[in-house]
Amino acid sequence: MTRPRHPVRNLITHLHSFAFRATRGRFGHSYRGAPILVLETRGRKSGKVRSVPLLYVEDDGDLVVMASNGGDAHHPSWYLNLEAEPRVAIVTADGRSNALAMVTQGEERERLFEALKGIYPSYEAYRERTTRELPVIRLRPQP
Repeated sequence: MTRPRHPVRNLITHLHSFAFRATRGRFGHSYRGAPILVLETRGRKSGKVRSVPLLYVEDDGDLVVMASNGGDAHHPSWYLNLEAEPRVAIVTADGRSNALAMVTQGEERERLFEALKGIYPSYEAYRERTTRELPVIRLRPQP
């Protein structure tokens, strides 16, 4: 099955990541009051570093993001990359750090989904738009 391309979304994502890093988080660090991080994964096929800006919430020292892909039927590429290699880098307005990505399950996933929905209510519409479970990922900072 061929995955649909989203050239406008991809361009916006690229520009946002670039501006975020170039200004060290002074530009693009939040969206409607919700904090944004830039997640860096290693491409599972290319081996190249890939960057994507994501909304996040904090939970017990970890950062939590969702692989919503706007409610599309397939997972975003960055999620497939971190499944292949869970060691990632995260860039926030506070700086860059390494992290270990862990997909949450069960009650923890539901609790964190609600927290993410609290900062971006459209996540509920994304969940209703697709038949796949939207992965909620815990990013645990590593030394």
